[in-house]
Amino acid sequence: MRTTRKIAAAAAAAMVLGATAAGVAQASPTAAAKATAVGKDASSATSGHRCHTGELRYSWDSAHGGRPDMDATSQQIAAVRLKNNGGRTCTLHGFPGVRLISASGEAWDLRRSADRPSTITLRPGDDMALVTVAILPVARHSAGAFLPSKVLITPPDERTHVTLAWPYGGAILDQSGATHPGTYVNPVGVG
Repeated sequence: MRTTRKIAAAAAAAMVLGATAAGVAQASPTAAAKATAVGKDASSATSGHRCHTGELRYSWDSAHGGRPDMDATSQQIAAVRLKNNGGRTCTLHGFPGVRLISASGEAWDLRRSADRPSTITLRPGDDMALVTVAILPVARHSAGAFLPSKVLITPPDERTHVTLAWPYGGAILDQSGATHPGTYVNPVGVG
């Protein structure tokens, strides 16, 4: 009888964890907008040594040696480099929360790519982690143009964000309601 209870308890725990992970992975941008924090990620690594928002320095960078061409009609990449400014080694695993804010105050929580995250370990002073965002530029006066002015970034498993000014100008096609938008965030990667 004890074995049966243990098996039942283990099965129930597995169902709860599976349901929680599935619910987070499929959270809509609307639900994310109502959340207190951008980017709370239950699929992220749960080690006690994760990188905290305040331990990292955030700076615009490039994933492929250039900046996004906001006059292009094809998908571009914008990247933010993360540097460990803390005094201990820490890890990043999962998707950051990324919220674009327009000059008029509209908010757009970016959907996640289908890419699988890997764990990035940062020793003090390391700056090899990148947050990459695929964007789909459009003309500023096009229908559906979203003009970003700020970007809020929340590292995986964190509840606080940093705010960066959007340095590239231009406009992005607002596909906030699309199921497979051309603008999305990738998991934290190495760059």
